[in-house]
Amino acid sequence: MDLLAQHEAFLRAIYDTPDDDTPRLVYADFLQENGEEERAQFVRVQCELAAKKGQPEHFDRLWELVEQERTLAGRLHPELRYLESHEREQFCLQFVRGFRPAGGTIVVSAPLLAHATEERWRIVRSEPEAFGARTLAVGGGLVRPEHIDTLFALPAAQRITEWGLGGHVREERSHSGAGAFDLIDMVQQPVITTAGVEALARHKGARRITELDLRNNNLDNDAARALVRAPYLDNLKRLQLLEGNRFRGAVWQQVIARFGEDAVG
Repeated sequence: MDLLAQHEAFLRAIYDTPDDDTPRLVYADFLQENGEEERAQFVRVQCELAAKKGQPEHFDRLWELVEQERTLAGRLHPELRYLESHEREQFCLQFVRGFRPAGGTIVVSAPLLAHATEERWRIVRSEPEAFGARTLAVGGGLVRPEHIDTLFALPAAQRITEWGLGGHVREERSHSGAGAFDLIDMVQQPVITTAGVEALARHKGARRITELDLRNNNLDNDAARALVRAPYLDNLKRLQLLEGNRFRGAVWQQVIARFGEDAVG
């Protein structure tokens, strides 16, 4: 197992057993062995703080740990160095025994989907809480067919069943000249192409998707038909598709017939 895969295995274990300090402390040893002393110490300090919290007999040690926690946070996050002590403390409260808590959304960088190893390292270094995320989303570009394998193969996304691939809608103001009213258009920024949806619908990994958001992608009938024919979407319980896409004729009724009127919107 290479170094990256070892990091990912530790993070998977940490978020699979959130109440157990053992994977956290073993990972801290691993971090120290691989030259990340301060990151390792931050995990240890927060674990000890949590264990001794509310025990008056450890007051002096708790005070030492709080000071260490703030110092380490400033070293690990240089942007905090110029903040007041209480502001660093507020930052530290975002972490539970060395890691941000599970939940929320992992946002995968679309430009890095063509470079899977770089995206995996980014998650390990900058967003390890992704291993406890509930929803997957994509930012910064379009998901194309060649990216689908990478998305399904991401170790951080293996437990995620909610895929938020809805496009974004932004206001765009156009100036009509002096004395005239500005016009405001709503402009779509799709996240996935029709070909990308077709590739997703054919992928065996789609078995694990229970919720899928594809709104505002300017998708056409071919995308809808691909979902209707998808062999691996039998566990889908919620499909958000109608808003911001282009479906004509009977295809929408086919979508409803496949997934159920209560599941589709």
